[in-house]
Amino acid sequence: MTMSAPPRSAERPLPRSAAGPALAALVLLAAVPARAEPVLQRSDLVETLAQGLFCATSETGRMEAPDTEFGWIHIPEEPIAMRQRGSVAPAVLGIGFGLEYTLTGDAPILIRHVVEHPPMPASGRTRQSWESWALGGVPEIIFFQFDLEEELLPGRWTFIALAGEAEVFRAGFDVVPPDAAPHLAGLCSGGDLLALSR
Repeated sequence: MTMSAPPRSAERPLPRSAAGPALAALVLLAAVPARAEPVLQRSDLVETLAQGLFCATSETGRMEAPDTEFGWIHIPEEPIAMRQRGSVAPAVLGIGFGLEYTLTGDAPILIRHVVEHPPMPASGRTRQSWESWALGGVPEIIFFQFDLEEELLPGRWTFIALAGEAEVFRAGFDVVPPDAAPHLAGLCSGGDLLALSR
């Protein structure tokens, strides 16, 4: 399920071509076939942008999100912090991956968050989206957490943020089988949201 929550603290911006930590890149070089580096781009509306892995706590509720696979997104019980920076995510239940970002200025902006991914088995859906307000100068987090077996889809996943028709940022992730990223596979040890029903 897709999730969103304010983080505990903001991260410094990454260069547009930044990838994961050098150590992770070296380990994965041998385990993952050669491919184009996932993109990380931001507009002038973005002050900071960092991508990585998250582990969520229990939800306190759900927010309606009609353009998602199940029509809603989780609302986490506590603030979420990035656990590991990088653009590689193992396909493991309980692991989340996404972005921490801060917009410039101090005005609220309605953001449409879009996640593009390989086809979901039942529906064939390759795109999900929802809207939320972001306040300039206030750190935000957006991520997707693997809660169900059918969501474990290796391949390229892309997060896009839009303000109206303008692209605010775009970030790519490579979701890989657990044995291709063993140093990341145990990061969340299951997650609390796995027992939730649809």
